[in-house]
Amino acid sequence: MGPELNFIVGVLAIVYGLYSYYQRKTAPENIKKLQESIERNGEKMANTIHLVGYTIMPIIAGLMLLFAAWRAYGG
Repeated sequence: MGPELNFIVGVLAIVYGLYSYYQRKTAPENIKKLQESIERNGEKMANTIHLVGYTIMPIIAGLMLLFAAWRAYGG
């Protein structure tokens, strides 16, 4: 992957993570996967799984990709 692609995917991953967090806080009833997970695992576990998998991990991956792009440009 070239640095440009790393940058683009990194930004998109961060935006996705932030959007997921916003959706979960403002309208969690509209997130089908979260609701299904709540039914299977209980509310606390489902919220933890969703927070880690759909918010924290994309943001971390995005930051890592941005760092890789920055390093490729001699940063």
